[in-house]
Amino acid sequence: MRNRLPFFFLALAWPLQAQAANFSDFLPGAKAMGMGMAFSAIADDPYAMFFNPAGTANTPYIQSGLSVGRMLSPVGTLSFGALTYLRPYEAINTATVGAAYYAGRQTNGGDKDAFLFNYAQEIKVPQLSLAKPLRVGGNFKFINVDQGQGGQFGAGFDGGILARSNIGLSGSFTLSDLTTNVGVPHPTVGLGAAYTWQRWLTAAGDLRYRKGLAEFYPGMEASFLQGLLKARVGRGFQLDGISQVSFGLGVNFSPVVLDVAMTVPAGGIHKQGGAYQASFNYRFGAPSFAGNFVGQAAAQADVLRAEIVQLEERKRSLDAQSQTTETNHGIVSSQMSVLQKRYEQTQDELRLLQKTKDELEYEIRALELEKRKLAPPPPPKPKPKPKPRPAPAPVWPRRHQVRPGDTLRSVAESYYKDASLWEQIYEANRDKIERGLPREGAVLTIPEPVR
Repeated sequence: MRNRLPFFFLALAWPLQAQAANFSDFLPGAKAMGMGMAFSAIADDPYAMFFNPAGTANTPYIQSGLSVGRMLSPVGTLSFGALTYLRPYEAINTATVGAAYYAGRQTNGGDKDAFLFNYAQEIKVPQLSLAKPLRVGGNFKFINVDQGQGGQFGAGFDGGILARSNIGLSGSFTLSDLTTNVGVPHPTVGLGAAYTWQRWLTAAGDLRYRKGLAEFYPGMEASFLQGLLKARVGRGFQLDGISQVSFGLGVNFSPVVLDVAMTVPAGGIHKQGGAYQASFNYRFGAPSFAGNFVGQAAAQADVLRAEIVQLEERKRSLDAQSQTTETNHGIVSSQMSVLQKRYEQTQDELRLLQKTKDELEYEIRALELEKRKLAPPPPPKPKPKPKPRPAPAPVWPRRHQVRPGDTLRSVAESYYKDASLWEQIYEANRDKIERGLPREGAVLTIPEPVR
């Protein structure tokens, strides 16, 4: 079932595409464009605010960025630009705050301006067995959209969640454009997934849905030269229904990061489509790539040297163990020779003892036969005495004729062997008792005793 999920998303995406994406659906960022807009489960640069607000959590440096570009479509040319700013929020260790501004202008299409404030944080959820903390974030934003009939101003909210693992797999959920009515379709729900293999190849996919439109964006990124150079490819943003193929390139001249991307129409260059975008990002306080590269190489060299020292120590230890084993082998061989001789001696002694045992058994049998011949015959066995027959059980009730001197206690003692049971005789013979004594000559009924 797990392997069928991507095919399920693809099947879900295509039938629901009742209308084409327009200028208001576009999101800035050259890295995201180069990966075919499959970015919500990666979200690792300042433009993550537009794709997944949770991706900016736990940013280690203050960052500022600029992105500009143009995109063609049958409706008209879309020109756009974006400014971003992020910084760690010192009051909370893993929190980040930021702001961004985006402006898009499409000829014969419309204009869009968005100003947003971002907050993101890493949290640990005890109920979820996640290898890494969960990232959550949100944007509060103001939007102005003008489709040629006067601008409409509104406020809104974006929210997102990003879950990561130690095996390179990550997943995201976003809910964006929860805004007041600004004349364009909203809101949008997004699902994203990404997997990084061997720390250099990343495959990602985003599924976005809003009323009347569902699209699936796949993309890939490959990293070279310790992350200095990154190449990207994906399915580009389909502005006004024109299918695009995207390509991108990223260069990490830390603290400067430069990303460029372009798209070409999937149906051929004769189509009215295609785009380009460049993003510039500066990370204040980040180490230079050269220093970082040298530092990584030095760290790796230190690790290798430590491993070599450990291997040499292990080799010396194994050599010592080998010598000890050879010495022990010689000692054991000597002990085995001694034990073999002792074993042979023991075998000889055992055979001698077995012979002596056989001789003794033969003499014992001869003595027993001689003893049987000389012994007198045994006396006859006495006949067993017959066992006494048990006395018959008394039959109740019994009769007793009162004699002079009889009392209820003496009668109970006589029949029950227990004078304290006289009340049972009294209860059975009330009419024959006078002043606590049985009448002389009366015949008493003696019931079965109840103890």
